Amino acid sequence: MERAIAETVALRFDENGRGEPLILLHGSNADRRQYANFMPLLGEGIRAIATDQRDSPDSPCAPEPYGMADHAHDLAHFLDERGIDRTHVFGASYGGAVAMTFAILYPDRVKSLILGVTGSERSRFHAPDLSALRNDDPDAVRRFMMEAVISPEAIDNEPDLVAEINDVLLIREPEAFARRAAAIEAHDMTARLGEITAPTLVLAGEHDPIAHAAEAREMAAAIPGARFEMLTDSRHGITLQYRERTAKMIRDFVLINSQEAEA
Repeated sequence: MERAIAETVALRFDENGRGEPLILLHGSNADRRQYANFMPLLGEGIRAIATDQRDSPDSPCAPEPYGMADHAHDLAHFLDERGIDRTHVFGASYGGAVAMTFAILYPDRVKSLILGVTGSERSRFHAPDLSALRNDDPDAVRRFMMEAVISPEAIDNEPDLVAEINDVLLIREPEAFARRAAAIEAHDMTARLGEITAPTLVLAGEHDPIAHAAEAREMAAAIPGARFEMLTDSRHGITLQYRERTAKMIRDFVLINSQEAEA
């Protein structure tokens, strides 16, 4: 986590609304488009900014290894370019690993932190070796992710949701896939969770097969003052199948902590 390459990467982004800045960090097999239909649900008073991460199609980087610290430095540079001194940060899955790393490395820049369906180290991500799946059969990755992010009932009965997920699910080139896989393999922030100073909300899906709710609860207990919330019935895709509930939880947390910061 500590290593950092020399140069940051320019990140493409989409933005919605005005008010409190809220950065949205996507998962491993996605880019900023993951939040296209989610951002409007956050409502008035929030300036939602969904950024790419390096090694996304619109935000390419040099073909060399990187870690979560590099993602964090990219985000700090992104904020500098836009004159944003402090922001709220939400990250889902891989994006949650980026978010917690940013909160530890740049504590003075985080108004509040929301960690969704994520883990503080690689062993907390219960997923198969997706690099092997990618090399053998890209469709296997799509099947695995579809079954992980939404319920079997939704797969059978919500064709629009299935189509949306297929649209935002990103199968990167093998080299980029391998670099991101290596970054999550090296991710280990468990011993540093106590350094997080921002007000923190940890969100878990009750039936998430990747980031287990019980382990998310343990992670929340290790972060000073953190709050834990579980989305009943949800799997890994809390910004997809149950996006309205998730958006309300995030909105309420952001606005409450905005008021406290101003007090």
